[in-house]
Amino acid sequence: MVGKDKQEDDNSSDAGYSPEELEQLVQEKDAEIASLKEDLLRKRAEFDNFRKRTRKEQEEFRNFAVENLMMELLDVYDNFERAIESAHNTDDVDSVVEGVEMVFRQFVSILEKEGLKRIECEGEEFDPSEHEAMMHVEHADHPDNTIIDVCKPGYKLNSRIIRPAMVTVSKNTSSDKEEKSSDKEEKSSDKEEKSSDKEEKSSDKEEKCSDKEESSLK
Repeated sequence: MVGKDKQEDDNSSDAGYSPEELEQLVQEKDAEIASLKEDLLRKRAEFDNFRKRTRKEQEEFRNFAVENLMMELLDVYDNFERAIESAHNTDDVDSVVEGVEMVFRQFVSILEKEGLKRIECEGEEFDPSEHEAMMHVEHADHPDNTIIDVCKPGYKLNSRIIRPAMVTVSKNTSSDKEEKSSDKEEKSSDKEEKSSDKEEKSSDKEEKCSDKEESSLK
């Protein structure tokens, strides 16, 4: 027993801690762990609150993002109402048309200020990223794949296409004729080559026959 107690004392001495010190160290570590758990729970609660607040702000932004635009469009709305009322109370058609055109220009100005831009494409080469072909029409006066008519205008919002232009695209008949003519020439050339091959084969046969006749005479 004495030897065993002495060995335990030696082990404690080697570790550098007495039993009382070890117990105190364990208590300190438990307290530290409890504090870390409390911090973790607090951070988690803060993050949940941040996420809820962010979601609410996003919803508010979506609900009121167009508020300024709506305020400007209300002016256009009021002017249209006045123009319609004026049209019912006057026989001066020109003044009514002028008033409607003025309101329309105001409307276009607001949209352009918000980044809306019309795609001008008549006479341009067809681009599938900006245009949608509604039909192809044979047209000798325009190069192939050229937009000759805009059925419905397209629009960009800043750099994004929000509606492609619906267009009519030319199909050049002269180019088709040239292709067909080229095909005919190629076919004619092939026929001539085949005919030449036949003549050569026929000549070879005649030479062979002549050689046979000469050998038989000998």
